[in-house]
Order: sequence, then structure tokens, then C-alpha cells
Amino acid sequence: MKKLEEQDLNRLVELNRRYRDLKFEVADIELTFERLKSQKLTVMTELEIAVQEFSSFQKDVQERYGASNINLLTGEYN
Repeated sequence: MKKLEEQDLNRLVELNRRYRDLKFEVADIELTFERLKSQKLTVMTELEIAVQEFSSFQKDVQERYGASNINLLTGEYN
């Protein structure tokens, strides 16, 4: 049976390993990307809820105090 020269075989093995490693790296990136997309959707939903809660409570505070400008650090308003 014929054989490749050792240096050619080593190079072929090296290139194959590099190719395989890069494919795994791409797969890891894709998995991370999908997790991040899912996380982003969750956070966007929570953000929408937070905006609605803030807006609703802000209206309530404005009705109770007649406040138009509120300093969130001191609680002072005018």
C-alpha cells in the first residue's frame, strides 16, 4: 500500500484539525448568538413592562402632587 510522505500527512492532519476547530468555534458562536437573541427578547419584554409601570406611576404621582418636574434624587418638585 502507498503512503504519503510524513510531512504531507502531518500538514494534512494539521489543516484538518484547524478546519474542525474553526467549525466548532462557529457552532459555539451561533449557539451564543441564539442565547443572546432569546435573552434580548426577554429583556425587551421586561423593558416594555417597566416603561408602562413607570408611565402609569408617574401619572399617578403627578395627579396626587400636581408635580410636573420631580427631582428623583431629592424628591423635590415644582
